[in-house]
Amino acid sequence: MQDDTLTGTLSSVDVATKENLENLVKVGEELLIKPVSRVNLATGVFEPINKMTNEEALRKYK
Repeated sequence: MQDDTLTGTLSSVDVATKENLENLVKVGEELLIKPVSRVNLATGVFEPINKMTNEEALRKYK
């Protein structure tokens, strides 16, 4: 999973403040409820590939 919409300190690997880490947890939790998707190589846009959420997919392949 990845999120290409992160900006500012959320997109930096160098900011380990408590606030930033808590915000990263929120981002991760939001990613779990999004549908499984992949990048359309022709458009560069993420497109859902089925009705399964990322959380459901992770549980399935656990």
